[in-house]
This record gives sequence, C-alpha cells and structure tokens, in this order.
Amino acid sequence: MKLRLVRGAPPYRPPRSAAIAAAILAALGLAAALLPTIEGSPVICPFRAVTGLPCPTCGMVRTTHLIFQGRLREALAVNPFDALFLVGAIPAALGLWAANRLRGISLRIELSRRERLAAWVTLAVLVAANWAYVLATQL
Repeated sequence: MKLRLVRGAPPYRPPRSAAIAAAILAALGLAAALLPTIEGSPVICPFRAVTGLPCPTCGMVRTTHLIFQGRLREALAVNPFDALFLVGAIPAALGLWAANRLRGISLRIELSRRERLAAWVTLAVLVAANWAYVLATQL
C-alpha cells in the first residue's frame, strides 16, 4: 500500500448531483441530530419495516443526536460502527477536502489487488460484527 500526499494536483470536483445529495444528507442529518428525540416515533428504516430486524446502521440518527450532544459513550453503545465513522471519517474527509480545495493537496492511496480484497473483507467483517452487536442490543 502506498500513501502519499500530492501537492499541485488539480482540485477534485465532484459531480454537481453528488454535491447536492451530500448537502441534503448533511442538512437532514444535522436537523435530525439537533431536533429532540421523540420516543415511539414511526420506523423509517425500510429494512426494519419489512423484516422487523434492525439493519447494520440501525441507530444512526440516535447516534448522530448523541454525538452532537457530546454523549460519545452513549453513542458508542447504540451503534459503535456508526459512532466511530461519524467521529473519525467525517472530520478526516472534511480536512482532506479543505486541503485539496485550499492548497491543492490530495491524498493518494494506491492498493494492490490483494490489498483491495483484504480491505473489502475487513470492512465486511467489521460490518457483520457491528450488525451482530446491534441485533443483540436492539432486539
């Protein structure tokens, strides 16, 4: 695996539709996190509505709500994968985006075919373990 910061790279420009979708999702997530939680609210997850089981990301709205309130321990108890993603990946992505836009710096990750496969298998195992945790705690 090769990780390198590249200076002078042309800024990455996401498609307009991706930027609009990201802005809408961010606004909805922020609104859901800042609005008071209503117990007994309707199930909005299609997977849970059909199967009656929580999905792997079940609790994302509650997790976001708890993180914005500064209650990280409770957020980790609801859904560890979602909480770690929100606490780590989103600020990292925003920082990389800012560096790319402001200074022309981009992060290049080069993976061999074997490393890509290992990354996907690791992600699948983490999601499966998280889902097992969610099923055990939310049923």
